[in-house]
Amino acid sequence: MSPTRSHLPLSEEALGLVAARFRALGDPARLRLLDALMQHEASVQELVSTSGLAQPNVSKHLALLRREGVVARRSEGNRAIYRVIDPSVRTLCEIVCGGLADRLARHLDALPSRSPSRATSSAWLATRSRR
Repeated sequence: MSPTRSHLPLSEEALGLVAARFRALGDPARLRLLDALMQHEASVQELVSTSGLAQPNVSKHLALLRREGVVARRSEGNRAIYRVIDPSVRTLCEIVCGGLADRLARHLDALPSRSPSRATSSAWLATRSRR
């Protein structure tokens, strides 16, 4: 199979950048923050409240996401307001959640009966994939 224009071999430097992006997105706490920020921009305190994480952890994760160019920060009085600035993050989340929803649906269909908790899990993933 020959490489296509959309998938040419990557240089070592490019592979390092891709790996850094996946590491930034590969933490459940950061994904929780991004999930909230994909709904609307938010202050650190709002993210602390919605995520259940401690303020120092939220700030640490946001700093890493900012260094990676995933989120941006602006000041509003004495508050720091964050928002997602990389549109590929939303696309990537839709792809991954859509794939998980499909996989979960196949597994659930293979089970003898569908309980409400399994249906709820499948619906949740399907909702995430449509964002």
